[in-house]
Amino acid sequence: MKYAIKNKMRLGNPCTGAVIPAKMLTVEEIENTTIEDEFLENPEITEFLQAVYLHGLPMDLERFYLLAFSGMRSGELCALKWTDINFETNEIRVTKTLYNEQNNMKLYKLTPPKTKGSIRTFDLDETIMDLLADYRNTQQKIVQENRKMYPDYHDKDFVFCRDNGYPFIQKNILIRMDRILKKTSIKKEATPHIFRHTHISMLSEAGVDLKTIMKRVGHDDPETTLKIYTHVTEKMKKDANEKIRIHFADILNFNFTKDHLPLQEM
Repeated sequence: MKYAIKNKMRLGNPCTGAVIPAKMLTVEEIENTTIEDEFLENPEITEFLQAVYLHGLPMDLERFYLLAFSGMRSGELCALKWTDINFETNEIRVTKTLYNEQNNMKLYKLTPPKTKGSIRTFDLDETIMDLLADYRNTQQKIVQENRKMYPDYHDKDFVFCRDNGYPFIQKNILIRMDRILKKTSIKKEATPHIFRHTHISMLSEAGVDLKTIMKRVGHDDPETTLKIYTHVTEKMKKDANEKIRIHFADILNFNFTKDHLPLQEM
């Protein structure tokens, strides 16, 4: 509308003052939705990744492990190039995301990440880096053959690409994830974004402070990050109290006998 007014195609902006109403949740949605629905808990992420290992298709293992242990958005994953991965320092750099409105592999665009804070570099567990290194060695051999097979091979160094070199789009990850979920007992309505929240919960449980977590995941949604962090740390406090109660049950229950008493000096 601003463009139309500037070029004298309109006199005014009919959208001025318009407000998009927030979606009102029903009572049932409010009562049946919990913070646990926003991330995969330890038994669930274990089951999912086990299913990936046993039933995954090519690239599933690398992509889903990377999503779970990095907190990357699926668009950032699709845009990842080998130049973004430093195998010497075990670091990954995020500077772009893949945008593809038409879901056409050739009509993709690489744009800056969602926010300024999303431009980041983070370290990754050595096991995941070794997984990526093995995948790269295998991919390099395949790429050499595909360059001969496809005269118009799209040689842009994407980590996760099709046989013709074009990057996979987010929809492909969603389809692969749905396929794996059907082989598990997980009932949550999960999309690839749930791995981002799952990573936040994993870091929280590992004792990483909130500021570091937000920086690592790109500070996308501080409200959600804070909710998950608070939930996990509060649960850890309760678990700690339960462990103390079990370990020191005799003391807390005043269950003393003469065997507990120190020897008296004669």
